[in-house]
Amino acid sequence: MDVRGQLLTSATTTPGTSERRSPLPALTGLRVLAATWVVLFHYRADLEALAPWTLPADTFMRAGYLGVDLFFPLSGFILAYNYADSMRTFSRGSASSFVRNRFARVWPVHFVALNIDLAMAVAMGTLGTGEGGHRRTPAAYGQNVLMVHNWFNDRPSFNGPAWSIASEWFAYLLAPLLFVLVARVVRARTSLLLAVLSYAAMLTVFAGLALPNGNLEHMFYVRIMGEFVAGMFLCLAWVRGGLALGRLAPVLPLVVVAVALVPALSSGDYWMAPVMGLVVAVVASAGGWVGAWLSTPLMVAAGEASYCLYMTHYLMRPVVTWLREWGDDAWWSAGLAVVALVLALGAAAWLVHVLVERPARHVLHARAARLSPEPERELAVTRG
Repeated sequence: MDVRGQLLTSATTTPGTSERRSPLPALTGLRVLAATWVVLFHYRADLEALAPWTLPADTFMRAGYLGVDLFFPLSGFILAYNYADSMRTFSRGSASSFVRNRFARVWPVHFVALNIDLAMAVAMGTLGTGEGGHRRTPAAYGQNVLMVHNWFNDRPSFNGPAWSIASEWFAYLLAPLLFVLVARVVRARTSLLLAVLSYAAMLTVFAGLALPNGNLEHMFYVRIMGEFVAGMFLCLAWVRGGLALGRLAPVLPLVVVAVALVPALSSGDYWMAPVMGLVVAVVASAGGWVGAWLSTPLMVAAGEASYCLYMTHYLMRPVVTWLREWGDDAWWSAGLAVVALVLALGAAAWLVHVLVERPARHVLHARAARLSPEPERELAVTRG
């Protein structure tokens, strides 16, 4: 029986109980591609200055912010895969266990990155409100500790990419209620229709508000909930047999590149978000070389550390500045600088993954297990 069949049979289990799922390694590998795309977005100007031969990839790198719009439906998809059926009936115990699990997953790395950013700001004298409204203030620090820093203010604060963690946390707090609702949809076609409607509602709001530059960064409530809920419904459509998209996997890179080219042609990018949800559904169904490649031990290991890459890469800007000063116009010098940057980003992410993320999650899970009468779930794929 494949993983979809195993999830379907879980509908007969006791509501709220924890249950181990078959892993989805291809989706773990997909995570590192999404994180890398975001890294390219933030460092595209530096890469082009270091190595002008990267200029042909400028449009693709410029669209890298859409990596977050890949993370959000991926999160909803994976959490629905792990929890939707077993949490189809609400209970405070199972909801508390779920929220503690997600806190253990995202908060420790976020807290460490926050304090590294604080230390750097103190050293460089950049505390306060800076260019573009970037906030490094006591109030912003407290909001970051609570992971609510973009709930009431759309200006970045401290570690810039961490804005999405507050959005994810918002979705996690609502997820136990969402599981109860989405698990009641039993037909694959209905699930698929609701996924489409989730995206349609989000796009309608964005278009109606005429958001600045059409950028999806704005209105995080609409963005996270539209994409997170769509990911949930896409998962249910997949496990109930309504999405057999694996045959599209070989053309997936072409689809992503085509989508990435659109910002050069249009000032509005709302409509590209549903394509990211489609990517998640295709990869979940993928066999052949795409599924095999994303499921290799190297890609899975990189995917497991991808959250740390996402959270630490923006803190490595002093390294990039030094590399730009060190490099020169020689092709070999530029090549060495790019290799050094890749190694530095990878090493930082892996160190935080090994020294912070893994041990902190273990400690917090053990503490949560003592507080909860229910056993903790071992997630098939972590972090949505």
